[in-house]
Amino acid sequence: MKIILDRIEKNQLMLNSIVNTYFKVDQSLKLFKHLIDNDDFLKRWDNSYSESGVNSLRFSLYMSILSEMQAIMFDKGKKIASVHETIKTLKDNQFVQNLKIWFCNTSDTEIISIDGSLTESVIEAIKENDYQRKVKAFDELLSSTLSAYQELTESELCIRVKLARDKIISHKEFQTKIHSERRMYEAQDFGLKYSDAEDIVEKSQHIIFNVYSLFTKSSFDVEHSLKHHKRVAKEFWSK
Repeated sequence: MKIILDRIEKNQLMLNSIVNTYFKVDQSLKLFKHLIDNDDFLKRWDNSYSESGVNSLRFSLYMSILSEMQAIMFDKGKKIASVHETIKTLKDNQFVQNLKIWFCNTSDTEIISIDGSLTESVIEAIKENDYQRKVKAFDELLSSTLSAYQELTESELCIRVKLARDKIISHKEFQTKIHSERRMYEAQDFGLKYSDAEDIVEKSQHIIFNVYSLFTKSSFDVEHSLKHHKRVAKEFWSK
């Protein structure tokens, strides 16, 4: 069992890093969404001397978000903290059986009897009910997570996100000459969409936090955190 616990602990460490990066990316997205995918907002710089600067900032922010999401969702390697690596672990049937035993363990189930009248059979019945609840939760989490991740990896969105990462690596210079005019690269130059930044963050959310729950037997109050990011962004732009 020690080997199993060690693998669980390793994945927990990976997932803590993934979750922290995800929250950082979501905060950046909410702060700079207007500059990434809001054409009406960006029109204020149209035909101005600073337009190329805005386009540079827009593309850099967009690429930064996609690069981070590519890293925590799809990067491969034994020492890489990514959802891909945790999903690979969840496809190991022998490990999953042991993970399920660990997840559904009722030895730490706290049963409080105010007057001390609970019989042993009642206590066992409560533990059995708790066990069945955990089994159902585990099975549903595992199934929905594997299905959602496969769907995401096979989507056009995933293909474009990986393409963005490739373009970041292969294009160190943002400037190029198009029709003899020097300007900044834009997402469309590579068949990418600026809306992909928000889409990949949203579609990755439940996958990340489902995997986190499977390996920690706990959950985040994600909604509260994301609302906080919105509040920070709103106050930032109100200044």
